[in-house]
Amino acid sequence: MSQALENYKLIKSYTFNFGKVDFYENFLITEISEGFCFDIDDALKVSELVTLHFQDKPFAYISNRVHSYSLIPMNYLKIKEVFPTIAAFAAVTYTVLQESMIDVENTFLDGFLKNFNSVDQAVSWCQSKL
Repeated sequence: MSQALENYKLIKSYTFNFGKVDFYENFLITEISEGFCFDIDDALKVSELVTLHFQDKPFAYISNRVHSYSLIPMNYLKIKEVFPTIAAFAAVTYTVLQESMIDVENTFLDGFLKNFNSVDQAVSWCQSKL
């Protein structure tokens, strides 16, 4: 477990065919399964849980990219529609290729997605945005 997460209580963890979603007081962390194509339907499943856990409160979304998977960057155009109360969006990457993909994704997010090299850094940044 990362040091930063030791300071936060895990509220609930969910496992789906696409991976795992962990909910904390005001942020969530996703870990998408190896080789999966994460699409808008999967995002809507997470959105339902966001409503359940955070109601209408601002929250942060951390994508912990421990596995290689794909997504459709154009779906990011709907991020505010799918997650209307998202206040911070972070990715934790582990390879140069993953880091370079953040630039591509940010063309659809107007720079909203911030990249980090550790979960600790991502959590700290997200907390500063909430």
